[in-house]
Amino acid sequence: MKKQFNFASVKVLILIIFSFGFASLTTAKCVYLKPMNIKKMGMGFMLSWETSEEADIQAFVIQRSTNGIDFKNAGDVKGAGYSTKVTSYRFLDLIHTGKKTCYRLLHYATDGSFTISETFFMDKKNNSTFSIASVNSTITNNEISLTLDAKKSMTINYEVVNKGGQIVKKGSQKINTGKNFVNINCKAFSTGAYNVVLKNGNKNSNITIKKVSEREMPQLEYSVVHM
Repeated sequence: MKKQFNFASVKVLILIIFSFGFASLTTAKCVYLKPMNIKKMGMGFMLSWETSEEADIQAFVIQRSTNGIDFKNAGDVKGAGYSTKVTSYRFLDLIHTGKKTCYRLLHYATDGSFTISETFFMDKKNNSTFSIASVNSTITNNEISLTLDAKKSMTINYEVVNKGGQIVKKGSQKINTGKNFVNINCKAFSTGAYNVVLKNGNKNSNITIKKVSEREMPQLEYSVVHM
């Protein structure tokens, strides 16, 4: 396992707190060789990922959420800094919950600024023929791009429901066995929280998203060499 990154320095802590308001100034860039893998262990979740290129990645801060909107720090791992070779990382999150859990990574630069990765889901109770593996961001001002894992070819129906229970958008898409992408335009939505429900027969999967203004958008930066 990679050595844990220690944020004991007061100077670094101040930079990190300061950077939450000025993440757009970041120089951190990260190219992944493959998406994050989340494996259920007896004592928690084992997270693993590989990068093929890093530019000023001083640390990966792992964040966890049970609702997809509110994230808390779960730990951190030291980054490679500047690298063009494959680097592997692992982090064991000692958490026990029956709820759907999702993770994202913050890529911290030397100046304390950061970018945010895609959000990845782990559903301990999911035994469906399809599941949501990740989303570009649960916080959006434009659209969401869902990555689905399917065990067979099928048609997925989706609904976006506001807090009042009203369906504000719906549609359908054919997906194939393996990895699929479903894009939902959220630009016309009012700001606030929504529930995105995907259905196939009596099987369904859902996530919560939040529509925000452009100035409230986090700085996302996540690319993969190949899937």
